[in-house]
Amino acid sequence: MELKREFFPKVKKTVMPRPEVRPQTDVLGISGTVRASEATIYGPNWYHDPEQDLIEIWDAGPALCFRDVLPKKDKYAKENLYLKLSLAYRTTENAFVNIRTFSGNHVTLPNAVHGAMYEDPYTFYWVTDDCTININSIYRDERIWIQRVDWEWVSREIIYDDELSYKDPYLYRTKEEVDALYVPKPINDDLVKEFLIKKIKEDHTFAKRCMLLLNGDALLQNDLVTLYQNLGLHSD
Repeated sequence: MELKREFFPKVKKTVMPRPEVRPQTDVLGISGTVRASEATIYGPNWYHDPEQDLIEIWDAGPALCFRDVLPKKDKYAKENLYLKLSLAYRTTENAFVNIRTFSGNHVTLPNAVHGAMYEDPYTFYWVTDDCTININSIYRDERIWIQRVDWEWVSREIIYDDELSYKDPYLYRTKEEVDALYVPKPINDDLVKEFLIKKIKEDHTFAKRCMLLLNGDALLQNDLVTLYQNLGLHSD
């Protein structure tokens, strides 16, 4: 069926707030602490207790954004370090607070009348770009108090807990070894091969296109339109 189009001589423009330009932050150190009161908080149902410097939350809705007060998550990616994040909190007896964590997972925090630390184990794999905790749900008339977020740069090199008695839990590095990681590499055959191998492992579509190129002679018999579609150049 052919679509019928009309001519509109006057069309309303989209109106939106002007984007706010924020200064880039650079949080230094191997570890540190950020108070929950330093976060940018969106949504209802929260209160800042200035005496204890706690963020009290009830029901659901608030989102605590720590993006501007935490180190940039990929800052030391070349050194194979990741940003380990832990949340200090306290709840009423039957709060059963469900949150979206820094790694984007949804978990129910253990009730902690006397306070507890929740270490997000999945920041080993991924930290969200917005570094935001979302409070999904809290049992009716219950509360959670969020005190702070502890952060630390940790090596991705793994040591198992049953090896601690005979293995050193720390990774020792020299400044020369680390500085060498940031020296620009010359573009040569080895660097190109390394790039292609990494790209093939990470990008499924690129790997398929490489396979098509390797079979180029056999594909010459195909129709031109079919080749265009096989290479993924057509729009869905």
